[in-house]
Amino acid sequence: IGEICLAIEMGADAIDIGKTIHPHPTLGETIGMAAEVAEGVCTDLPAVAKGRRQPNQ
Repeated sequence: IGEICLAIEMGADAIDIGKTIHPHPTLGETIGMAAEVAEGVCTDLPAVAKGRRQPNQ
């Protein structure tokens, strides 16, 4: 929560958050990973096969 509050206060976007170092394993790491997913640059998750729907689409 602290990291998100700081990001809002600083006007950071998903790119800024994704480029920040996040220790492992922590809740903050999930914030960084979510930012990477939002920008389409996350390398920690398996790729979705083309033509398959995402669970929330």
